[in-house]
Amino acid sequence: MELRQKIEDPALRAFVLTNLETKSIENKKQTLAWKINIDAISDQLHRIASFDVKSIDLHDGEFDLKYEGDTFLIKGGASSFVKGSHMDVISRHFPNYMLTTVKGSGHWVHAESPDATLALLKRYLDR
Repeated sequence: MELRQKIEDPALRAFVLTNLETKSIENKKQTLAWKINIDAISDQLHRIASFDVKSIDLHDGEFDLKYEGDTFLIKGGASSFVKGSHMDVISRHFPNYMLTTVKGSGHWVHAESPDATLALLKRYLDR
């Protein structure tokens, strides 16, 4: 009930629940625990979220970040997170990107369409 109040989206809530497990504690009682090391992720988020970028001086001291390595973006066809109007910004930050769409999938493509996601990743990595 409390999770439902914090995370309204049922698909996101279901995804979060895949990271919980039941653990036995003393007196045959059970409790829920994270499968993942949430503290380590929180402590190292700055490192996890960073990538090798070049800082580009646009003009008058305004800087932009660019990653020139290969970038593969997988978008859910039923998601509105990546729009056509975003493509200029995406191409500026990730000039060597490839975008593909999984039709019928929402924002959490890897959770909603895991087989399609794996097939796309395999095809991309095997190229």
